[in-house]
Amino acid sequence: MARVRAIQAAEASLWLEVLLTYAFGPAPAQQAAQLDLVGIAHDATAYPDDIPNGRLAQLLLAWAERYVEAGDWQRLQARIRQRRSQSG
Repeated sequence: MARVRAIQAAEASLWLEVLLTYAFGPAPAQQAAQLDLVGIAHDATAYPDDIPNGRLAQLLLAWAERYVEAGDWQRLQARIRQRRSQSG
């Protein structure tokens, strides 16, 4: 049984960075996925007071559930853990 995906509100901006890198990386995501994520990133950066971290985490999780495969999700979680340990 697969684990339930989750993004903590406190790490929403970190996840945004990692997901943008994933979407536009060496094996880019489909164009619709890229456009959806750019829209989320735009709103989060242009209107930070309107999109608190909790809401951003929800939006990113919905995006990931739609566009990120299970194996890729595991690798993205590893990147988050690595960045978490580097900053801590």
